[in-house]
Formats: sequence, C-alpha cells, structure tokens
Amino acid sequence: MSFHFKLIPRKNPQDAAAAPKHYPHIVTQDKKDLMALAKRISRSTTMGVGDVHGVLLSLEEEIIDVLRDGDSVELGDICMIYPAVNGTGVDNPADFNAAAHITKRGIRIRPRKSLVHKVSDVQVQKVDL
Repeated sequence: MSFHFKLIPRKNPQDAAAAPKHYPHIVTQDKKDLMALAKRISRSTTMGVGDVHGVLLSLEEEIIDVLRDGDSVELGDICMIYPAVNGTGVDNPADFNAAAHITKRGIRIRPRKSLVHKVSDVQVQKVDL
C-alpha cells in the first residue's frame, strides 16, 4: 500500500515575482462507493453484499437525520461528524439575527487520531502524469 502523489507548482501569493515552488499533491487511483465497500465487507463476514449494502444505506440516512437534529455523530475510530455554521459577527449580541447573520450551514468532519495514526506510516510514491 502506498499513497501516490504528483508535484504541483504553486506561486507565492505574497511574492508574485518569486519562482513557483513544487508541492506534493495526492493522486487517488479510484473512488469506492457504498456498493464497493459493501462487497469488500461481505468478503470478510457471513453477510451477503445486499445485507451489508442495506446497513450502509441505513447508516447514511441515520447520519443525515442525526445531523439535521443538530447532534454530532461519532463513527468509532474513524471520525466525528458535526453540524457547523459560518456567519458574520455583530458588536452587540442583542443585534444578532440568525436569518441575516448566519451565512452558511454545513458539516465538519474531524478524523480520529487513531485513524490518522493508522495511515501516517503508509509509504509514498511519486507518479508522473
């Protein structure tokens, strides 16, 4: 297993005259959807692909419902998913109006340290594209 990367030149926004520096950028080989994950999971369990896929679809719907209720979701050693808002500030808290001052609603995902640790020692390999 290894992460593949390519080098991307980027200019320094602070110094437009400076030569660009090359930074690593991850290149993913493929994207796995819920069905692909269900197939992988079913190979190591006694459940069929359809059963696993059904559970994953139910998990997806439950996560959405929990987030819409304003709660966070802890997915074991994988991540924490929680609702988030962005907005503009006001000088006086009494002047705050949610409809006017909240500019974006969404979610944030914070990986667990144990997950980050499990992939931190993966080898890296440069690919030429």
